[in-house]
Amino acid sequence: MSPASGKLTAATSGFALSAAVTVLFNTALAWAKDAYPPVNGFMQSLTGHHWTTHGAADLVLFAGLGFILTRTRAAQRIDPNRLIEVLIGAVAIAALGLAVWFAFV
Repeated sequence: MSPASGKLTAATSGFALSAAVTVLFNTALAWAKDAYPPVNGFMQSLTGHHWTTHGAADLVLFAGLGFILTRTRAAQRIDPNRLIEVLIGAVAIAALGLAVWFAFV
């Protein structure tokens, strides 16, 4: 946070929002790989193991979206407390989604 204004910097807010999106993407990609074997096979063919490709996709999305949101300052317009709520909510939704998916599928 910037001490004088009580606002997050563009980079902090951009990468926090990017983390929230990436967490949800990670969950959706895990579901897609398990639900549709050709996706899993394709991802395995790219790097030799589907989890390596999965991690690389998460990393590219996080970094790319983080830099875009930092550059455009789009996430900086979100209230810091709201941004924290979004990040916590995304992690909770993803955790529940993965837990339910792997428990029942």
